[in-house]
Amino acid sequence: MKKPRNIPVSNLICLLILAACSSTGESVTPVTPTMTSQPTATAVRILPTPASPGDSILWRDLQVSMDQIEITEDFITDFGSTRRPPPGMKFMWAHIQLRNVGRIEIEIPQIEHFSVLYAATELKPTYGHRQEYTDYSTLGPILFPDQEANGWIRFDIPATAELKNMLCVFLPESAQIGTTFSSPNYPYSEDKPTYVWKCAL
Repeated sequence: MKKPRNIPVSNLICLLILAACSSTGESVTPVTPTMTSQPTATAVRILPTPASPGDSILWRDLQVSMDQIEITEDFITDFGSTRRPPPGMKFMWAHIQLRNVGRIEIEIPQIEHFSVLYAATELKPTYGHRQEYTDYSTLGPILFPDQEANGWIRFDIPATAELKNMLCVFLPESAQIGTTFSSPNYPYSEDKPTYVWKCAL
């Protein structure tokens, strides 16, 4: 006759715990793994067809045109001193004309609402008053009906940049076109008006 095997104490403790859990009458809800949603693809927006220099666009009741571009290796400031660009750069100047064609006063867009696109880079305006040229940043805050204003905006661009490869952009409700660019499909500010000019004919 075989001797009954001794059950280890640890096994007995486990059995008692399981019995106690099952006797409480509480039901255990099975855990269902949650599925993570796939990221939605962001639509790539394409910049509007660029207008030619001199062409005007209309945003609300503000007529805006970029009618002239100049490139300089240096410039003379209002104080008579000569300013030169950082190494490997040159100055680009864009002449902006504004006209209020509506019946009520309208705010003049700030300088940061303009940009230049070159290759995969968005270039923002840089402070710089050129002697005998009206600087855009000095324009008053308001245009009254049928009033006009104009001024120059300065950009520091690479010395190797050519105007035929550049675009001037006006974003009246945003200060940035985007964070990543994939020429020629530049993502720009979502649902914001965007106006573009060629920098060269």
